[in-house]
Amino acid sequence: MGYSCTKDAADTLAVIGKMFATDGNSNILTIRGKQYFFERGRENEDGSITGKLMEMLPGDYCREAGKVKINADGSVFRFARLKVEEMCEAMDTARDMQARNPQLLRQWGYGTI
Repeated sequence: MGYSCTKDAADTLAVIGKMFATDGNSNILTIRGKQYFFERGRENEDGSITGKLMEMLPGDYCREAGKVKINADGSVFRFARLKVEEMCEAMDTARDMQARNPQLLRQWGYGTI
């Protein structure tokens, strides 16, 4: 079984992954010179995405950098280490791409581009 969330929430997470991808890998995010990965939390009945942002440390270690919550409507409630402007840009980009290029947005979500 997969993880269930709304398409809007998944689209916003895909945009954040693309915006901060490290060497084209959206599973590793580079934010202000540090590398992180997103650890998805439990499934939510309302369709939101929750989890933790983990900072990568030397020696294959990591530590929690903060919490993440993307609401079911695709708005970013909290995303550790991102500035408000960056969260707004991700939400705006997701909405714009939903209207103009949903196929590319879907590919970002699947990690195929």
